[in-house]
Amino acid sequence: MEQLLAHYSSSPETNQRLRELHALLTSARPQAPLATRMAWMEELAGWLQAPGATPPRRGRLAPVESAGSARLRLLLEVLGESSAWSKAVRGVFASVLSETSMLRLLTEPGLSAGRGLMEDALTRLGQRLLPLAPDERDLAPLVWNLLPGEKGQAWLDELSEEHVEALCSLLGAESFAPLKAAVEDAVVILAARVSARGLASDVLSRLAPASLELSPFVHLPRACEALRMAVRAGAESSTVESRRRACAEAIAGCRAATRQVLCHMDEHAVCFDLVYRLEQLGHTIDRLESLLWLLAPEAPRSLPRAATRLLSSLLQAHTRERGVVELFRSGVRSIARRIFEHTGKVGRHYITTTQDEYHRMVSAAAGGGLLTAGTAALKLAITFAALPLFFEGLAAATNYAVCFLLIQLLGFALATKQPSMTAAALAASMDVKAGDKEMHSLVRQLACITRSQLAAVFGNLGAVVTTVTLLGGVLQAIRGRPLLEVHEAEYVVRSLHPFKSATLLYAAFTGVLLWCSSVFGGWLENWVHYRRLPEALARHHGLRAWLGEARAQRLGRAIAHHACGLGANVSLGLLLGMTPAVCRFFGLPLDVRHVTLSAGTLAFAGVTLGAERLLEPAFLWAVTGILLVGVFNLTVSFSLGLSAAVHARGLAPVGFLRLACAVLTGGIRSLSDFILPPRPPLLPAQPPSSRYSVRSAERTRTLSGKHGAGHEGHELPALLAREPAPPDGSGSTATGH
Repeated sequence: MEQLLAHYSSSPETNQRLRELHALLTSARPQAPLATRMAWMEELAGWLQAPGATPPRRGRLAPVESAGSARLRLLLEVLGESSAWSKAVRGVFASVLSETSMLRLLTEPGLSAGRGLMEDALTRLGQRLLPLAPDERDLAPLVWNLLPGEKGQAWLDELSEEHVEALCSLLGAESFAPLKAAVEDAVVILAARVSARGLASDVLSRLAPASLELSPFVHLPRACEALRMAVRAGAESSTVESRRRACAEAIAGCRAATRQVLCHMDEHAVCFDLVYRLEQLGHTIDRLESLLWLLAPEAPRSLPRAATRLLSSLLQAHTRERGVVELFRSGVRSIARRIFEHTGKVGRHYITTTQDEYHRMVSAAAGGGLLTAGTAALKLAITFAALPLFFEGLAAATNYAVCFLLIQLLGFALATKQPSMTAAALAASMDVKAGDKEMHSLVRQLACITRSQLAAVFGNLGAVVTTVTLLGGVLQAIRGRPLLEVHEAEYVVRSLHPFKSATLLYAAFTGVLLWCSSVFGGWLENWVHYRRLPEALARHHGLRAWLGEARAQRLGRAIAHHACGLGANVSLGLLLGMTPAVCRFFGLPLDVRHVTLSAGTLAFAGVTLGAERLLEPAFLWAVTGILLVGVFNLTVSFSLGLSAAVHARGLAPVGFLRLACAVLTGGIRSLSDFILPPRPPLLPAQPPSSRYSVRSAERTRTLSGKHGAGHEGHELPALLAREPAPPDGSGSTATGH
């Protein structure tokens, strides 16, 4: 020990570190029980990864290196000067590797053994709650203890390549003989897994039709086995190289097929479990490629560094597989992208860009408000009927769902259903690196969305208030009394006060429910197309016998066309109707506030209270509450839809301040585009009749051909009468050059 201290610069800290190393090396016993040798390796790994400076040799400058490399360098220097310690350490490592199995270490971390998503999730959850029984003959737990978590991976990544090669040379090639055998076995297992997953029926059905013999998933196990046998037989380098190229081609084909299946799902429909299995397939191919490189390396000297990179990837995979949430991340991202892409396509139909589209939106919204008036009347009847809690919620949900479905089938519009869909459409035009030009385009689209949304709100509210007023007067004339009693009307007014009730909280919560319904609608549309439900209905023998072949096909097309709306409307009805009942069942004072339905109920209350009470502060506050309910409904739903769509597409959200500055820099005229209907477009600008005359952008023209054959356009005589004659005095109009 004193001789060891004499070789290095002395300080209390470095002396303590050297004493710890001396104690470790003198306690290495290759003949000790396996558990004792494993514990010694854990102590050595802990010493190597401990923080603190490492002393250089006396008379030498300390090299610039990481802490991990410094300790490994010190270990190698000490072992290089003591053959007894080197032999003992080599014996411990060789005996542990020969008496344990590395197969699970190479084939399981981060990889699923053919199971599905839910089974893997339950397995991981069970492992977190109940730890696995220890297996002394398995090398994987020892590796996780030697290099714990991210700390161990960081230490491994910092090691100098020179030191890693020196350590492998010191341990000797015979120590790593079990590793080579384990790599061969792991290659066989992983190639079989890749082949089995790639030949699954739901994968093959999404690939281009081809002979199974040409499938890369069939060729891969054969190519890997040929390479393994060539390496084992010690074949010539040219033979090994050709086998290696065959494996590389098969792996490239498997990756191309995987991308083709993912593209097919992006275009048609996404399966949550299939996305997970394809991700696992990609990880398995990556692991197999790394092992093939170890089995038949191009340069034997690079083997130590390649083994280090493989071990680092195994540590990363082990850390990743411990989390349950990680299982669902890729699948959620894929299906969310599919859902929001479809809702974005639907949302484009709610964006008006011309006056005709704007007027049609107002008319459709008026029709939606007309139907909502009846729904509001039934809602009040159900609310004050004192039904049992479950049946009250069920009746309210049925009332809402039927109303929303009728609005869709009749081609009407409901303002609160639009924000989450128009937000997805807006996200489709966002660019993480958008410049000023793209920002102005984004602002114009935002102006169209806002203008269209306000048109739908005004149409809904105007129609529902007018219809409820007329309907309330008719009911009062028929029944001799209004629909609501005075105390019921006063309760409605009080419940809509924006500050003396939880109306605004309920309105924000309703915005969340509106967004959730759009997500469910997109999911149902994806599920219908993934299960190919329209084709199944069109070819169903019972339906074809009952409805006829043509009607069965029309039914399938209708299901495909209305699946999103059907799911969104039914789910929204259930959420709005059942959520208050379920919350009251659990003692939660939570309710919903839908702007159109709330406006209808307030209008019924106004009919009961009479015109003289409409200007009272309580009623005016309720009207203010309705306006704020609309703002909260639309803002929350739009914000959630935009954020979810942006994250699903992998885009960076555009900053609010940047977007606001782009809106304000457009001036008052651009701000008016957010509220007022679009102006009629000007007639297209015309080229001048000659090089000396310039036409007005508002004038129509007569086009003439290259050889003077004129094509008459739509002429305005008054404008043509004021048109100057060409300088040459001819009456014809020639095209300018």
